[in-house]
Amino acid sequence: MPRCLAGGVYGVLLWVVALWLAWLALAAVEFLYPLAYGWLDIGTTLQTYVPQNRFGKQDYPVSDMAQHMQHFAAISHAIHFQGAGLAQLSYHDAQGKVLGLLLTRDEVLHLQDVARLVTGGMAVGAVATLLWLAWLVPMAKQGWHLPSLSVLLLGSAGVLVVLAAVLSAFGFESVFYALHRWIFPADHAWFFYYQDSLMSSLMQAPNLFAVIGVAWLVLSLMFLLLLHTSAKFLLRYFQGTSINSLKPR
Repeated sequence: MPRCLAGGVYGVLLWVVALWLAWLALAAVEFLYPLAYGWLDIGTTLQTYVPQNRFGKQDYPVSDMAQHMQHFAAISHAIHFQGAGLAQLSYHDAQGKVLGLLLTRDEVLHLQDVARLVTGGMAVGAVATLLWLAWLVPMAKQGWHLPSLSVLLLGSAGVLVVLAAVLSAFGFESVFYALHRWIFPADHAWFFYYQDSLMSSLMQAPNLFAVIGVAWLVLSLMFLLLLHTSAKFLLRYFQGTSINSLKPR
């Protein structure tokens, strides 16, 4: 196999692994929701749209920030565990009395679709990690060098430029909605007005997803650099060990 092709496979697998690890890291810190809550002024969004809720959920506690955090954390947890518990999520008053269910049936169905997507992504990330580690073995045996950091970053920059051009040409929201139409079942709702959805108001969709996307990209780049540096060290070590084993003693 040509070295350039081997390096290309390495780079693609490395990116998938980096994206996977970055997702896991963000999930561990609730996708920065506590920070984004303030940056996006989600509290004001709730105060504006909850009183207009057309599904009778006007009693949702708009000033209870701790409960807002708990609800987002519960949704985040559920989409990583096949959507378990989504239909039972409820909100309560200051005395702990349950006032109603957080999600509508359509929202539960949508989040279950998201959960299936996340489950698939987690499987792809785990497999890519095994393949990436396995790919280092023949590269080490063949004595091939990994792509330089500059080549790796240049190729990555090219992909990002294309993505940025698409977003610039069509707009973030248009691309966001188009992806939803392609990914999710046609008979499952995925667009929810703030007036109809506590979930959308809690997430200030799609603004929160833009914040998460940027954080995911930045963190993925950090993991990519760390993994690439570690892989280069490992290859130098094993190739050096292999050469030394051939020296006469």
